[in-house]
Amino acid sequence: MEEQSVAQEQAGVQVAEEILFQPKKKRINRAVLMENLWGWFFVCFLVIGTTAFIYFAFVLSVWMSFTSYSSSSGTSLWEALGNIHSDGWYHWYQYMFSPEYSADGTLLTGTGINQRFWTTLLNSVIYMIGIPIGMAISLFLAVLMSRDIKGAGVFRVIYYIPTVSSVVSIAVLWNNLFGDSGIIVELFGTRFIGGSTWMQKITVVIMTTWKGLGGSVLLLCAGMNGVNASYHEAAEIDGANAWQIFWRITMPQLWPTIFYCIVTSVIGGMQIFAEPQLLYGNYPSQGANSASVDVTPFVGLIYGYYGLGNYALSSALGIVLAIIIFVLTLIQFALDKRRDS
Repeated sequence: MEEQSVAQEQAGVQVAEEILFQPKKKRINRAVLMENLWGWFFVCFLVIGTTAFIYFAFVLSVWMSFTSYSSSSGTSLWEALGNIHSDGWYHWYQYMFSPEYSADGTLLTGTGINQRFWTTLLNSVIYMIGIPIGMAISLFLAVLMSRDIKGAGVFRVIYYIPTVSSVVSIAVLWNNLFGDSGIIVELFGTRFIGGSTWMQKITVVIMTTWKGLGGSVLLLCAGMNGVNASYHEAAEIDGANAWQIFWRITMPQLWPTIFYCIVTSVIGGMQIFAEPQLLYGNYPSQGANSASVDVTPFVGLIYGYYGLGNYALSSALGIVLAIIIFVLTLIQFALDKRRDS
């Protein structure tokens, strides 16, 4: 009996402890709930748009590059996605690096590779020459505008205007300046837009460098304002000159901003299309059909095949471009990590 009563007491104590220490349900804060709902409401449009037009489109493009889908295939998109190319999923990727022969079996390119692929890719790389030039000029202007001088804010606005201006309006301005009857041609006596291939490329480099100065200058000015002034004062006390202060104190603290500008500029530079397109006309279809691709960037080749209705090949070219940009970005981050270590 005693053992039974002890067991009952222990059971009662255990039940009481469970009731006493049972976690209470948290009350829902209606104000916090409404704030979260409104937050998700405004974010959902961006999430849906990004998912539909970036992630889903990317996956669809990858899958399409394995098929033979084109405007002349006579099949719908969903039917084409269900059939891998008869020569294998790698057909279009192999085609990019394959020799090109004419109808009589003559090799069209002396190097034995798809000349249009390499020529347009090289053009995109050449157009990126303006990135280091623009960074150097932007850094110089940012240093000048970070000084305590009158009118610095006005100059920041002036340099930023090309960044927010329409590419079409800038192209019209460039045609009036660098065209055969433009002011620049009259002053220097050298044809740019209507001149040789290299002069046409130089014109695009000058245009993209000038247009991109404003954004870089604005970011670098903000980075300059974040540099710790006490380090400058300590260096001046130790006898460091202006160049030593800039190179050993300002630059290390400004490097994250410079690195961001370089990475975003390389990503955008590999996707250049509008500037040459507006300056030199509707070249994509010509660039895809003929060997006249001297000023056509790589994205122009993609649009060219898309305009011809070869959607599978244009998708494959787009995937190759994405891989190239991804690899270049990884290299930049690896070099930056090595620099930090």
